[in-house]
Amino acid sequence: MNKRNTEMKNAAVSDDLTLEIPNETHRQEYQRIMERWEQLEDNIQPELMRRGNTPYEKWLEYCEDDRTTGSMLSTHVPCTLYFAINRQREIVGSIVLNHADTKRGHLHAGIVPWCRGKGYGTTMLSRALIECKRRGIYRVHICPNSKENISAIHTILKNGGYLLEEFIDDERIIQRYEILLD
Repeated sequence: MNKRNTEMKNAAVSDDLTLEIPNETHRQEYQRIMERWEQLEDNIQPELMRRGNTPYEKWLEYCEDDRTTGSMLSTHVPCTLYFAINRQREIVGSIVLNHADTKRGHLHAGIVPWCRGKGYGTTMLSRALIECKRRGIYRVHICPNSKENISAIHTILKNGGYLLEEFIDDERIIQRYEILLD
C-alpha cells in the first residue's frame, strides 16, 4: 500500500472519533483496555488514565474533582479527561485538557498501543482543539513527554503546531509547541 492510500485509510479510520468525558457507560471498555495497556506499558499517558487499584466509581470521582477543583493535582489547575471513542465504541486513547496553561502545557494525550499509527492521535488532537477554542483558549501549548516522541511531534505539527521553546525539567529537555487558534 502506498503512502497516499495509507493516509486515506487512516483518515477513514479516524473520521468518526468522538471525545467523551468518562462516565459509568464506559466502565467495561475502560477496564478492558486498561488491563491490556497495563500489561504492555508501565508509563501510561496521560497519567490520569492510570488506575492502580482504584475502583472505577472512585476513579470517576477523582475525574470529577479534577474537572471542578483540580485539588488533587500537583498543578491545582482543573482539567478534563476525555476518552477518544471510535465508531465501534472502543476507547482508542485519551486526552487531558488543562483549563489553564501549566508548565507542561494545556494538553496531554495517549493512544493505546494497538491503535497507534492509524490517525487517531491527529484526529483526537483536532477534536481537543475545538474544545480549547470553545473554552476560550486560543494559544494552546503542548509538551510531548520526550523530544524523541516523533509520533507526538508529527501529530502536533499536522494540527498546525510549531516549536515554541525548549526547557529543562527533571534533567530532561522538554519541547513546548504552540498551536494558534482563530
